[in-house]
Amino acid sequence: MTKKIYFILLLFLGLFACKNNKQSARQPVNHQVNHVDMRSVNYNKDLNKREELYIKKMIKNDSLHQYINSGHGFWYYYIKKNPTTDKFPQTHDWVTLNYELRDLSNNIIYSSKEIGKKKYHVDHENYFRGFHKAVKLLKEGEEAMFIFPSNAAYGYHGDEKRIGQNIPLQMKLKIIKIDHKKNNKENIKK
Repeated sequence: MTKKIYFILLLFLGLFACKNNKQSARQPVNHQVNHVDMRSVNYNKDLNKREELYIKKMIKNDSLHQYINSGHGFWYYYIKKNPTTDKFPQTHDWVTLNYELRDLSNNIIYSSKEIGKKKYHVDHENYFRGFHKAVKLLKEGEEAMFIFPSNAAYGYHGDEKRIGQNIPLQMKLKIIKIDHKKNNKENIKK
């Protein structure tokens, strides 16, 4: 009989222990927004808005050029168009180009002569975001002037040389030659 009582007692303790040990769903961790982070977010929103308004005013006051909204957060106008082709640079293509960078007051920061002719491997080199997008908007033989707000240019860090923090830029870009790759998978291996 002691074995029976012992067994019932163990069974009772086992059931009781399981009943009290039920796991409940965890409550989400509440993260408080860091005030410094919110100030930074608000500062950047305000900066972007001010730059966009300034650029739009610049565009409105420029009656000589027809500006195009790139859809990537910057604007441009053609200096020279090429109606004889419809091929644009694609990722993995090699593009021979020339460009210069200016501030919004039209002061040259890096001249095209100083930069020289460049061979650019599309989307594989370390340039600012707007540059990558701008190259793919022009065909061989075309030239355009681009206006980038600082967030599409070098942003908060600048280029650590001549371009400071949060500086909007103008870029005059000329596509000299596009080497379209027929089989991009082979070119990635090279």
